[in-house]
Amino acid sequence: MQPRIDAPHGVVPTRTPPIWTFLALDCASFGAFFLAFMVERMDQVELFDRSAQSLDARIGFANACILITSSWLVAAACQAGLAGRVPAARRLLAWAMAVAACFGVAKVYEYWGKLGEGITFATNDFFVFYYALTGIHLVHYLVGMVILGILASGPGEFGKPAEIAARYRAWLTGGALYWHMVDLLWIFIFSLLYLVGAR
Repeated sequence: MQPRIDAPHGVVPTRTPPIWTFLALDCASFGAFFLAFMVERMDQVELFDRSAQSLDARIGFANACILITSSWLVAAACQAGLAGRVPAARRLLAWAMAVAACFGVAKVYEYWGKLGEGITFATNDFFVFYYALTGIHLVHYLVGMVILGILASGPGEFGKPAEIAARYRAWLTGGALYWHMVDLLWIFIFSLLYLVGAR
């Protein structure tokens, strides 16, 4: 039986915030997809390389730049919000959403082009992963946009001012972490789908 270890006097033990657990599980799920992609690619190197060359790496790179810029604005908004400058945080979040909207436009353009060429989920194994990974990521992106929109609308007016401020800071931090994950996942997806095997 393990001895009980009590927290030092005056120190309040804290649990890991739920957002960190969610992010860890979500990243692990994507990691399993990435591993499956690489395993499948080793069995069909020529097919995967040829398929990767049909993607426009410029669009993938532009989307990476868009999300990185948006993440920078979200980080600045988070810093402003934690400092109590809520109006500045809301403006920065609105700008982050405006920049990130370009990602959605580019993704629709890319999907439209691929479908117009007759390239679908059933074309080959590479495009199974292409549509699965980019599609799941797109869902994460849309959820992130909703979260940013809620945060940009302000902390609300329910409860005491101190409680409202604390709640808004917590949600702002969690929302920022989620958005950074969306950005990080795209960098991995861009590298695997657009760069590995491309010429």
